[in-house]
Amino acid sequence: MSDVIEFLEKLGSDARLLQAAKDEVALALADAQVEAAASEAILARNVEELHALLKVAPSYCFQTVPRREDEDEEEKEGEEGEESEEQAKQPGNGAGHSSAHAADLA
Repeated sequence: MSDVIEFLEKLGSDARLLQAAKDEVALALADAQVEAAASEAILARNVEELHALLKVAPSYCFQTVPRREDEDEEEKEGEEGEESEEQAKQPGNGAGHSSAHAADLA
């Protein structure tokens, strides 16, 4: 397992190797004496398989930033202004249109 970790460290620090063709990466894997199953997973860029072979679980970290109160108020005011503009643009909201529509109904 340490061979795999060492190779991944080398792969991450060597931009030339990271962008190299699969044949070059395969040679580097053979030189590093990485086992066949791990080599295949690395060459296929199969992260899930590599996690399974190394018996590790991926870790995730999420960060949220609380909103300030004044941002909430500004956002609500902005949404209210947008809604009234959208209603004014929709057909059927003008006075001339409603009287024409009333004539159609009569």
